[in-house]
Amino acid sequence: MQILDGQLILSASDLVGHLACGHLTVLERQAAEGRRTRPPRLDPALDVLAKRGREREEKFLDEARVAGRRIVEFPGEPLGGVEALREADRLTLEAMRSGVDVIAQASFFDGRWQGRADFLLQVERPSGLGGWSYEPADAKLSRIVKGAAILQLCLYADQVRRLQGTAPERVAVVTGDGRLHHYRLDDYDAYFRRVRRRFEERLASAEGVSTYPEPVGSASIGGATTITFPGWRG
Repeated sequence: MQILDGQLILSASDLVGHLACGHLTVLERQAAEGRRTRPPRLDPALDVLAKRGREREEKFLDEARVAGRRIVEFPGEPLGGVEALREADRLTLEAMRSGVDVIAQASFFDGRWQGRADFLLQVERPSGLGGWSYEPADAKLSRIVKGAAILQLCLYADQVRRLQGTAPERVAVVTGDGRLHHYRLDDYDAYFRRVRRRFEERLASAEGVSTYPEPVGSASIGGATTITFPGWRG
């Protein structure tokens, strides 16, 4: 969650965070508005995981290249304000119209929600683009597909629908073992829209609603279970 050019911009991580703890939504908005300070995240383990995640994405692209698939790959996250996000969204649409097989690091922005899918995979299903369309896919290190990943992909699928004029039939996750897992969007879309509506309602009432932190995870240390809370400060 961030404010760019006076506009509140939302992302899939905000939606997933809200599902874990509604209090976090209030804190994130206050931080975006400069009324709180986000806690620093200095964790070498996270850096290692991020590096391994990038390697997993590169391996998928290398395999696609060996298979002779046509690829458009965008650089890092768009830097700048709202216009930079709009331009990145336009370039994604341009790549989709070209009909390439794989689009890596595709950016979306509808004026409120932004997203960045690891991959868009072309399928032979007609859309507003022509005789083809795209389905979003994300690479994860885990060999188990988690609910948060599906929720994130549902948001990307909604953005793909906006660009190509028809909703993707499926979303996909590339797990740590290199397998590609497909899921029917219709099986999860109603739940996604319910969660997003609840999130938007909480966001709209963030000023007047008193919230309290909820446990968002647990870890076993020396045989004992530790409950963790978001470490925010005023």
